[in-house]
Amino acid sequence: MPHAEALKWPSQSARKKACAAFCAHIAAGYSVESFPEADRKTLRYYAEQFPEDFPSAQLEEAARRGLLEWEKIGKEGARGDLAKFNASAWTFNMKNRAGWRDRSEVDTWNVLSSPEEASRIEKLKPRSSAEIALGVMALLTSEDAKGNDDNPSDPD
Repeated sequence: MPHAEALKWPSQSARKKACAAFCAHIAAGYSVESFPEADRKTLRYYAEQFPEDFPSAQLEEAARRGLLEWEKIGKEGARGDLAKFNASAWTFNMKNRAGWRDRSEVDTWNVLSSPEEASRIEKLKPRSSAEIALGVMALLTSEDAKGNDDNPSDPD
């Protein structure tokens, strides 16, 4: 551990103040990367070395509150309560910020059913023309191979 004078926040009160500022920043919906007082690496160091000053429960709550801020924006925008709301930009932001992704029909149904049921549903899912063509070609070639008694190395 660096000497106390080399620490960005050498005292417990300075660390608690920094944690409070960071939590307020995150809870307002801003990213870790935009925290003006320190970068992600420094914050992680302090959270690991001084867990009593950077309590994980407090950090996790701030992250949830920040996500809530963005979800409120989406909800208000979807209702038409926000002028000039851009749903595409908001969705792109949430995919990056919160790890959101588009769900397939099977993913959605899997939430409501067992893994076995999801597997059955996957088999019933419509296939693209290319997938169908490949399947038909596979069937035709396997049938040709079965019906052809000629040895391919034996020219007639």
